[in-house]
Amino acid sequence: MNQKRIFVSILAIISFLLLVSCSPSAEEYEKQGRDHVDAGEFEQAIEAFQNAIEADPEYADAYNNLGNTYRKTGQHDQALANLDKAIQLNPNHYKAYKNRGKLFAAQGEIDQALANFNQAIEINPDYDQSYYDRALAYIDLGNLKAAAADLEFFLTVTDDDKLREQAQENLAELQGR
Repeated sequence: MNQKRIFVSILAIISFLLLVSCSPSAEEYEKQGRDHVDAGEFEQAIEAFQNAIEADPEYADAYNNLGNTYRKTGQHDQALANLDKAIQLNPNHYKAYKNRGKLFAAQGEIDQALANFNQAIEINPDYDQSYYDRALAYIDLGNLKAAAADLEFFLTVTDDDKLREQAQENLAELQGR
């Protein structure tokens, strides 16, 4: 009888370990979420990022991507809460600052947007998208000289053809004013 209990216990432990080892990791869930965002499947992306956070509650990238997805779907309160959490977990998460800047810009809070873009650039001056987004914020403020400077710099460093085209259009419009 004692051997039977031991055998059942060992079998239960092995079953549990197999089940756990078959579950996707936080990184796998997060990649699934990014793939869903790329496909425009925002509800599935939100679910995947939430699964990543459930698998690893300290995973700042998942909070950042969840917040950015909420921003894209107009759910600003959820976006801000998740972007704040990403920054709390990783104060050097420059993408979370950039995404929070985009959120503030969308809400018309341009000064807060600029502060976040500036923080993103301070943390990682090589991340070209922060310059593009900051240029748009400068345009909103009417600071065309600063906007043109950011756009010109962005055009020298970016390899994103879609954003390059948009930046060239923005710069041409600024120069035509």
